[in-house]
Amino acid sequence: MPGHDDPATGVAAGRRASRGADPRWVVPGVAVAGALITVAAGAAAWTLDRRNEASLLRVQTRQAAAVLTAQVAAIREPLAASLQIELATGGDTGQFVRALEAVTGTRQLFVSAGLLDTTAGPPRAAAWVGAAPELDPGSDAGRAFVAKALHSKTFVVTSPGQGRVDRVAYAIADPKDPRFVVYAERAIPANRLVAVESNPAFTDLDFATYLGPVISMPALATTDLPLSRLPLSGDTARADIAFGDTSITLVAQARRPLGGTLGSRLPWIAIAVGGALTIASTFTARRLVQGRRTAERDAVTISELYDRLDDAFVGQRTIAETLQRALLPRTNPTIAGMRIASRYVAGAAGVDIGGDWYSVIVVDDRRVGFVVGDVSGRGVSAAAVMARLRFTIRAYLLEGHPPHTVLQMCAPQIDILQDGHLATVLVGVIDLSTRVVTVANAGHPEPLIITDGRGTYLPTALGPPLGTGADHTYTQVQVEVPARSLLLAFTDGLIERRGEHLEAGQQRLADVASTAAAADNIEDGLTQILTQLTNDYCEDDIAVLALSW
Repeated sequence: MPGHDDPATGVAAGRRASRGADPRWVVPGVAVAGALITVAAGAAAWTLDRRNEASLLRVQTRQAAAVLTAQVAAIREPLAASLQIELATGGDTGQFVRALEAVTGTRQLFVSAGLLDTTAGPPRAAAWVGAAPELDPGSDAGRAFVAKALHSKTFVVTSPGQGRVDRVAYAIADPKDPRFVVYAERAIPANRLVAVESNPAFTDLDFATYLGPVISMPALATTDLPLSRLPLSGDTARADIAFGDTSITLVAQARRPLGGTLGSRLPWIAIAVGGALTIASTFTARRLVQGRRTAERDAVTISELYDRLDDAFVGQRTIAETLQRALLPRTNPTIAGMRIASRYVAGAAGVDIGGDWYSVIVVDDRRVGFVVGDVSGRGVSAAAVMARLRFTIRAYLLEGHPPHTVLQMCAPQIDILQDGHLATVLVGVIDLSTRVVTVANAGHPEPLIITDGRGTYLPTALGPPLGTGADHTYTQVQVEVPARSLLLAFTDGLIERRGEHLEAGQQRLADVASTAAAADNIEDGLTQILTQLTNDYCEDDIAVLALSW
């Protein structure tokens, strides 16, 4: 802006403005400009928050759909296995009963299961386990359902009752060998909740599932909501899960902001700050118009006003940094016998939000997971990819998957040709009882381990970054870390310098960290590292995670 980059030019411009501009329009012009900037900042913050919330909702809905898909496989396997046993044994009902009685009964996978013999015309019950079926295989509806199974390449599904779905009936047969049909019924839980709805990873979501592709009350299967709230409206996400010859429709809605409350407050913060700046700028302009008209004083005063208006634009960077920190964990978990410190330092270049992040996840009483990642590029799209990966990796670690499996499961979720970004990610799991660290690496800088004042980089099986292909495989390594050691995981902004070899930056970090690791407090040690390596200035964003146990 004039007067900011070159004071002499600003003074001259101010003098020309004092002679050529009509002072009656200065105050309204400043007020209108401030109002437009305020509205634009508030709208941008609101749009960014809505996009982020919608993206997080879609990610968690897909994760919930993945859990349901696994449950569908768990339902099909015992039915398919028992059918193969009967076809192989020629109808040994004893084998059938032994195969299904372990999963049939009260609070079991099925409440009722039966073997139907179709070799002599209409289906005949050759063996039965559990309660009586709600759908009689000998009825017209039952015979039609069995006939459908005899011509289907997968298992067939129906709701045997009237009204809302209380049981789900399954039938499976081999069209090439139609001697037997395995029939089973599964009860919808009394509380109408399935595992995904009570999973701690999805406590921020409301769910409703429907049998089939149509969202209607007769098709409703499970939900934790009162019927008066159905069907869900407003901001929702939907996923369709293959379910035999039909599908399960999963509809989800956020109970509270998934990205934290700060994101929803940012528009009001932007409006409040912009309004205050607009009022201050308007008042200052009014004083200038009423003040002395001399060319020198006008030039100096207008230059000061330009500086104040410049601060409003600098506020854009502050909002971007605030939103970035809102997407990162507010606090690290407290874990007995473990010290954790973390920092995020915004880069000096540009005002866009970045894609660096870190996470610490308590997997169970014995294992702790950690993640450090860096999404290429900057802006809203980079932040959306970062948030998607952060919550996806967290969910997969909580499900108990090892690091290399987590990376392989995440690989299809980002594609540089579609998203315009790729990501380097380091995923690790620490066994607190054995001090064994298991690490998988997708193109990320290797972590540094400080032991007895000496720093060494943990050798990892370096795999390709996420986003470069969905068919990549990753290899994990295991290292036993000596007691009282410090593990430092970071993004490349900490060690990379323009025009310098990467090895020089790695050595510089190892030297500084070896000294800082002797600090009594892990937070103080991390502060020493950042102070000596950044000198209060860094071109790229930096995310650092320090762990000691």
